[in-house]
Amino acid sequence: MVDYRKYYRKFKEDLRTTAGRNVLTFLVFLLISTIFWFLMALNDEIQKDYKVPLRLEEFPKGMTIISGNVPTVNVTIKDKGSALAKFAWGAKPVLKLRYDQFSRPSDYHLLLNEAQLNSALRGIFGTSASIVAVRPDSLHLYYTTNPGIPVKVIVDADITTLPQYEAFGSPKISTDSVMLYSNQKERLQIKELTTAPISLSRLSDTTTVEVSVLVPEGMKAVPSTVKVTFPIEPLVTKTRKLKIEPVNVPGGIRLIPFPAIVEATYLLPKSTYSAANSSLRATVDYNDITSGKKTIPVRLSGVPPYYQSARLATPEVEFLIEQE
Repeated sequence: MVDYRKYYRKFKEDLRTTAGRNVLTFLVFLLISTIFWFLMALNDEIQKDYKVPLRLEEFPKGMTIISGNVPTVNVTIKDKGSALAKFAWGAKPVLKLRYDQFSRPSDYHLLLNEAQLNSALRGIFGTSASIVAVRPDSLHLYYTTNPGIPVKVIVDADITTLPQYEAFGSPKISTDSVMLYSNQKERLQIKELTTAPISLSRLSDTTTVEVSVLVPEGMKAVPSTVKVTFPIEPLVTKTRKLKIEPVNVPGGIRLIPFPAIVEATYLLPKSTYSAANSSLRATVDYNDITSGKKTIPVRLSGVPPYYQSARLATPEVEFLIEQE
């Protein structure tokens, strides 16, 4: 166990020495000078940039802003350090605006002009603050009171995987439809929207991306972005024995292949390894018989689109023709 009293006694003894008193005096003056420097710095005029998010309040029920996301106002402020200190120590400036603060030059259009915007910002930073620059210098918001229309979302994607991997199954989207808002009559004819193009390459694991929903100008989708998940699986090798089936054989004739069983080998997604698949067929076609040749090609059919590199161990077999 550490004996802290021992260290405390040693510290007190060191302070009684000349060197200890000198160090203590130095620390006291350092603390005093730091305080004076800090007070002087707070009294100096400084210039800082702020990103001020816009928060809309007390808007009429049923109103939807369709001019994009509610903007963030970039403002450059010059003021004494003491006046801006509260924003440096945790408080974040937020521009709160009510519906009745906007002038309305036309229907479905809300305007906060430069003078109104600067006045609202001074309400945040104080009357002593000088506004050096504001971007944008005014706010234009367009809205609708029409109800939203549900519209299907289609994924626009071009993805590739590493060898031995497969994009198995359709992309999974966080929501299969969005609500479309607009003042335009054309909104009633829109039945589906697409995502922004997604291009991914050399994937080896299930991947999720967030992407915007593309809408015509003057319209807004809610939500405006969706998450799309692309299921990626490793490919595993599987071998299966198939009975060879003769096809296109004329009546009264039997086509007998030797051997009657052939092995098919293919790559498939790991999750489907144990699933039965009765669509695979190995066939020999009577029309492929060539005079003077003792073998006939074996064809593999019914291969699912998610199987890769499907092949037969025996591409040709001998055969026998019998009269029934």
